[in-house]
Amino acid sequence: MKPNATNTPDPSSIDTLLAGHALGDLEEDEREQLAVLLRERPELRRRLEEFSTTLELLPLALPGTAVPPPGLRRRLLQPRTQPGPRRPWLVPALLGVGLLLLGGELYQTRQQLAGLQRQLSSAPVSERRMLPLQAVQPGQRASGEVLVTGNSTHNMLMLDDLPSLPPHHTYRLWATVKGRTVGCVQFVPNARGQVAMPIPLSPTSQATTVSVSVESDPTGQVPRGPVVLTSSI
Repeated sequence: MKPNATNTPDPSSIDTLLAGHALGDLEEDEREQLAVLLRERPELRRRLEEFSTTLELLPLALPGTAVPPPGLRRRLLQPRTQPGPRRPWLVPALLGVGLLLLGGELYQTRQQLAGLQRQLSSAPVSERRMLPLQAVQPGQRASGEVLVTGNSTHNMLMLDDLPSLPPHHTYRLWATVKGRTVGCVQFVPNARGQVAMPIPLSPTSQATTVSVSVESDPTGQVPRGPVVLTSSI
């Protein structure tokens, strides 16, 4: 049963509304209810952004044998019509969620997303931080961030507008820990130059800065290719 728009929702129902917004699945009465809540409690706008990020971790929290509910693919592929920040990298994330959802209504997924967000939010605020990444070369549009979540599972890497890679090359994330450069994950962006992926807690949780380089040997101990993004600017 969905939250009742005529009553003041409790914290759990608010989280479910925010999860529905992240999934693009709110009905008209729920959008109205959320609009009222945002006017009354502007701090919830930050929570909306947090739910969009948490959506990336949802597939990791679901059983690998989960079956998508009927019609979910159609609903996820429908154009988003409600207002909100444009997050083009969420489209593949939504499809990934669809392939791993438990059987039943999409509303169940809201509850799962809300539960995961509450779990992540329980991490001490002092342990949560963001390392913004900016393009090194003038004129390049690439940007992104490493989100140190403060939880016990994963951090997040989110990038946009990465240039196409040369053949037989990959991107690699690097972290500076106590003055030493440490190799992290290697990755290849999608066709639009976007990346949205969970990454191991170490070494990014301990990093003072991070960077992204183009490498022909992804197993190297130090960056040898050109650095395209850095958080040290």
